[in-house]
Amino acid sequence: MTILLLDKAPHPGLMEMTLDDFKLDWKGTFSTSVGLVETYLRRIEEALKNQFATYNLGNTSGSTALKGARTGRDAVVVKLTDAGVIILDGEQTVNIVIENQHPKETTPAPPQRPPNRYGAGWLTGDCLVSAAGVGLVTWVSHAGEAERSNLVGLKPTAGLVSCDLVMLSKRIGSVGHTTRCVKDAAAILSVIAGKCAGDPGTASIPFDTTPDYTRFCIPDGLDGARIGVPRNALRGNPPQAELTPTVSESFERHIELMRRVGATVVDTDFEGFDESLTSKSPAVVKRTDFKLDLAKYLEKLKHNPNDIRTLGDVIRWTHNDPREEYPSRGTEGLENAWASLDDRDSVEFKAALEFMQWLADEGGVRGALERHNLDALILPTCVSPLVPHLGGYPIISVPLGFYPGDTEVKMCPRGDMTERGPNLPFGLSFIGDLYSEEKLIQYAYAFEYHTEARKFGKPIIRPTTELMWNHISSLAHSCTV
Repeated sequence: MTILLLDKAPHPGLMEMTLDDFKLDWKGTFSTSVGLVETYLRRIEEALKNQFATYNLGNTSGSTALKGARTGRDAVVVKLTDAGVIILDGEQTVNIVIENQHPKETTPAPPQRPPNRYGAGWLTGDCLVSAAGVGLVTWVSHAGEAERSNLVGLKPTAGLVSCDLVMLSKRIGSVGHTTRCVKDAAAILSVIAGKCAGDPGTASIPFDTTPDYTRFCIPDGLDGARIGVPRNALRGNPPQAELTPTVSESFERHIELMRRVGATVVDTDFEGFDESLTSKSPAVVKRTDFKLDLAKYLEKLKHNPNDIRTLGDVIRWTHNDPREEYPSRGTEGLENAWASLDDRDSVEFKAALEFMQWLADEGGVRGALERHNLDALILPTCVSPLVPHLGGYPIISVPLGFYPGDTEVKMCPRGDMTERGPNLPFGLSFIGDLYSEEKLIQYAYAFEYHTEARKFGKPIIRPTTELMWNHISSLAHSCTV
């Protein structure tokens, strides 16, 4: 099977497969995945990040402390199984939850990926052996990992997809996914989005019937669109993001392409951008939310073999279990969250929340849109998430280009990952108002159609046995691999 042929790294990415996956009229061969794809409802393969609550798979959120933990119900994303999806991957991590847990994994993109934007885990499966990857998106997950793996990454509006998982903050995070093309992303969103009686966070969804988002995948989708470029976001790089001349030049060239296909592109700004780089308010909100919500999540576990009840328990476990590689991989983020506020009704928390909302709304995405009557914003993916994520705004990243073959290699501060180098892909992100996924999908599809940027890069790792994507396409509207 393709999975077994590829998953030979010291830290394999595909951690769990249920027996049910192998009982689907398996034809007795371990040389191909055709048996899984062809013999049972023409199912597509889907990599689910291992922080989702699924009753028959672990949801460790990347921590050995939660190995074997089980919840009482499935997360709403397993509606995908009702649509014929095989859940192949239980993978790490919420990037602040267990920030020291992500081992190096086999990835099809150039090796030694930067730690905040490398293609591993659910992205590895997405590139190599599955039709899509579904995982929690907070800040850079959708953008950095998708762009660095030459994929489409969609972060929906916070609350558009029900969440029953360990999350940094439900105010900003959402269940997103990566795919090879925009139409596949639209197809998956059509399945997993919608209101959920068990999740109050979905109550703000402005519709009762989830749209078929694939209807918005039209080649001339940019014709008549009003697109804004927040120029001050290009001048001040957020932490762990560098806008290089190569990316900047490609971005400007493609602005002209958008104009040629009918879009109006104007300059705008995020009024609160400078404050978003320096303000402590977002950290106060996110750390407090995480600390308190994690305790609630742990309390609901039906099976908790290591008796983990609080974030403090997770930290102590991490310090004492050699598998966690502490102190080589530290717990500073966890400790900062554990030391945060204990009460969301406190004056300090309310003030921090109010200012964070201003940074995201009037000082951020909504203000930039409304001042110029815009439909969407665009930015290079590497600098796109900082402001939108503060308000849970939707973003879709699409491939834009690749670094030239003679690009000088730059390593990250830790020294074991490549920050920049030959043939590394980079992307462009469309950003919209809350619940504007229809527009973003329309614009992203048209951009993808007119550029075909993804086809200009080749992965360094390919399966030795190909999957039968022609079968998958009939179910998932799949694009060309």
